[in-house]
Amino acid sequence: MKSRVLPFIVSVLASTIAVGAQAQSFQFQTDADYNSTDAGPADLNGLQIRQQYFLSPLQNGDNQPWREAAFLSRSSSANLTYNRIEVDGGNYDGSLNSWGVGGEYMSNSHDFYAALDLNFLNGDNSYAAIGKLGFFVQQNWLVALDVYHANPDNESSSTDYGLSTKVVLPVMAGDHLVLSASVADFEYRNGHMVAADYYIRPYWSVGLAMHENMASLTNWFDDRLEVRTEYFVTPQLALRGSVAQVEEGSANDTQFAVGASYRF
Repeated sequence: MKSRVLPFIVSVLASTIAVGAQAQSFQFQTDADYNSTDAGPADLNGLQIRQQYFLSPLQNGDNQPWREAAFLSRSSSANLTYNRIEVDGGNYDGSLNSWGVGGEYMSNSHDFYAALDLNFLNGDNSYAAIGKLGFFVQQNWLVALDVYHANPDNESSSTDYGLSTKVVLPVMAGDHLVLSASVADFEYRNGHMVAADYYIRPYWSVGLAMHENMASLTNWFDDRLEVRTEYFVTPQLALRGSVAQVEEGSANDTQFAVGASYRF
């Protein structure tokens, strides 16, 4: 009897999640991400809170990666972000705070793509911008030209260029593979990023990402190799985590990261 009950319960739960994904639409998404690294004499922590608004309601696809709902639907959006990096110990002890605003434009009526993110550092007039102009080569395959502009306070500004791509591929029986990569020709170095996320189910993914000379507003380290996973507990709530090997000079340290997203 028990051997029959357990498969039945699992089947009911899976059906409930699938039905919820079809019925529940959302137009807002709130993300919170935190990372921590014990880098020798210093502790480094990064935090980002991001609020995104989609111009039209979205639904999770029944047999498509839930994380990629906006990309697969080509839904335009606007966002606001808060970023904070804290350093405790070592040669620098303090924090950096910044605010950001951005947007992404794409549509099923054409294959063109555009995105822009602006970030402003608290306490001075420094700001940075990342722009993208792209084209969908296929329905779920994007190729874009990237523009990186930095304007530090009381220093000369710089503009650098790169290329990026992202594709969602169906594999095996209902699974998906999301591949993304970017290269950038910065003034003093070249940057690279490659990532692959395998969706075992529409709501569960495991992935690997490698960054070389590619820093971000929430991560102090340019070079890192991370293993990550994300799981949608419900169609609205996702939890994620990662472990990364980061490089600082000749030393290697371990970074832990956790995050959550809520859609409504």
